[in-house]
Amino acid sequence: MARHLLILILGLILLALASATLVRVAVAEEVPESRGYVSDYAQVIDSKTEVALTYLLSTIEQEYRTKIAILTIDSLGGVEAADYAAAVFREWDLRPDDLLFLVAIKDGIVYLEPGRRLGRRLTDERLREIMDEEILPAFSEGEFSKGVLQGTVALTSAIKELKQEPQMPGWIWLVAVAGVVLVVGLALLLF
Repeated sequence: MARHLLILILGLILLALASATLVRVAVAEEVPESRGYVSDYAQVIDSKTEVALTYLLSTIEQEYRTKIAILTIDSLGGVEAADYAAAVFREWDLRPDDLLFLVAIKDGIVYLEPGRRLGRRLTDERLREIMDEEILPAFSEGEFSKGVLQGTVALTSAIKELKQEPQMPGWIWLVAVAGVVLVVGLALLLF
C-alpha cells in the first residue's frame, strides 16, 4: 500500500513538473521579437510618441544602464502576466537592472516588471503609484500613446532618483566587513 502511494505521489510530481515546463515552452513560443525599445504589436502608439519614447529610453539606458522595454500586444492568450513577463525577460535577454512595460490591450492588463536588482529598489508600491496616476487614467480614456508616454516618463524619473541616491561603493563594504572580522577576532584572542 505504501509503495503504491509513493508511486502515485511521484507520478503527480512528475506530471506537475511536465505541465509547468509545457506552459513555459508555450509562453516562450508566443513571445514576439523585440523591435528595440518600443515593440508596439498592438499598434496603439502613434509614430511621434514612439520616436519620443525611443529617444528617452536610449538616453536612460546610456546614462543609467537601465533599459526599459515597452511591449504592447493584443492579448496574453490566457497566460498569467507574470509568466508572460518572465518569458519576455528571458527571450529578450533583459538584465537585472532592466524593466518591462507590458500592455495587453484586449485583456485590459498593464504589467510593470522590474528585473531582480532594480526590483529591490523600485518597489511595488512605487510601480502601483505610477500605474494608478500616470498610465491608467489615460488608458481608461482610450489614449494609449499618452498613457505609455506618461508612464515611461514617470518610470524614468523614478529610475533617475534611485540611481542618484548615494550608494556605498563595494570596496567600502569589504573594508567594513574586514574591520568587523578583525575586531571580533581580536576580542576572541584577548578574552
